[in-house]
Amino acid sequence: MENDKEQESDVQRERLDQLRSRVYAAKIAYLNRTSFEDKAELSYEDLKEVAQQFIQASYEVQKQKYGSVKVRISVAKLLRQR
Repeated sequence: MENDKEQESDVQRERLDQLRSRVYAAKIAYLNRTSFEDKAELSYEDLKEVAQQFIQASYEVQKQKYGSVKVRISVAKLLRQR
């Protein structure tokens, strides 16, 4: 049972890392007005959606690890990070 929780935790952390990389790639594509995945040019709404997916995954990891969300992240703060 504990091994299952560890596996699930590892999967969630791996997904969070993938989404973090995706946010950074989307941010660069948005700033440089280049293509991203299947879009010729990324709009702010598209960038915001990618960021919200990362935030949701972050909240899921926190809930699983701590039982509640300890650190709240806004789209604006996430996009300001380097």
